[in-house]
Amino acid sequence: MNTFANEIRGKKVLVFGLGRQGGGAGDLLWLKHHGAIVRASDKDLSLVPEGQTREQIDWAEIIIKNPGVPDNHELIIYAKLLGKPILTSIAIFVKYCGIKTLGVTGTRGKTTTVALITTLLEQVFPGNIVTGGNIAGTSCLALLDQCLDKKYAVLELSSFQLHNFHELKISPNYAILTNIYPDHLNRYPDMESYQKDKEAIYLYQKPGDVFIKFPNPATVRDWETSLPGLHNKANIAGMFAIGQALGITETICRKVAKDFPGLPFRQEKICESNGISYINDTTSTTPVAALKALEAATGPTIWITGGDSKKLPFKDLLTEVKTNKFLKKIIILGSKNIPDYVEALKDVASVKILGTVSSMVDAVNLARSVAVEGDTILLSPGFASFDLFQNEFDRGRQFNKYAKN
Repeated sequence: MNTFANEIRGKKVLVFGLGRQGGGAGDLLWLKHHGAIVRASDKDLSLVPEGQTREQIDWAEIIIKNPGVPDNHELIIYAKLLGKPILTSIAIFVKYCGIKTLGVTGTRGKTTTVALITTLLEQVFPGNIVTGGNIAGTSCLALLDQCLDKKYAVLELSSFQLHNFHELKISPNYAILTNIYPDHLNRYPDMESYQKDKEAIYLYQKPGDVFIKFPNPATVRDWETSLPGLHNKANIAGMFAIGQALGITETICRKVAKDFPGLPFRQEKICESNGISYINDTTSTTPVAALKALEAATGPTIWITGGDSKKLPFKDLLTEVKTNKFLKKIIILGSKNIPDYVEALKDVASVKILGTVSSMVDAVNLARSVAVEGDTILLSPGFASFDLFQNEFDRGRQFNKYAKN
């Protein structure tokens, strides 16, 4: 199983980009443990005092690149000119893990679908499942050591992670593409490039492998679940499709859907105070995600939106804003990097906009000042978080803190 461990023993391996969520640091430890001669490279000098240098590239025999580092990074271009092998830890895992892999990608719904599938498989094959991929704090290389005597690995795969799959010509044995909407156009030159990386999830499958494209919510329309919105029915449909592919009964799949409590930061009800509900959907980092959250509203809603631009179209979101019968008031949280959106929002819903704020405490307090019993305060920004927060989880944790105060 750990053929890769044998390949890197005694080799000079450079981990290029430790990442914000800790996966790179975990990969570094795994490489050291398995006998590699390891160095780290990162633009954050608090993590790696020497930063990122050509000398590091010259030194390395193998480079393991954080998926968040683009191919047009000058040092990655330099490494390619030198013919250095450039890999990603998730692609290494899929190639070498030695067990069946189930991969989920898509613009929306990846994390929830992975959690549903993992819950299902743990019920049917208890103790025989590993989960990883695009999950905060997860080292994909460390997962290799967890695969002994396991049956399936369930993986959440981002477009950045899938990019390296093209080079290795690998795909998971079971693959789900939940949906495709515009995203990451601040990194990709066009929608076609983004979609191409998503397609790596199935392009290199072998005969007998399974690909499920755009799970149909109609297949589980009448299933009982606490998860809100039609988009979550699509996530459940993805779980059901995998269940069918593996011969798992519909009864078991229905029970998983019924009992599944949902995940933090995804339309999560944080609390109810004075008859006002607080819903945290901070992982809504695209206009489409915010649209889905608004569609799921069932009562008067005070909506917190805004953040950092990913250069994504927001026309459909504005249409939902204009027609949504439950949208009561709007608070814009962070506006300096999204002037076009702010102006367009004013054009379609100026009477609903309470104001613009630059901190979460101000956003929650402003929402609370106009909320009455029966209202919902919804954080579903529709944009990235890096203008005011460390990441979307920092944004979500701050919302939880002030919602509960």
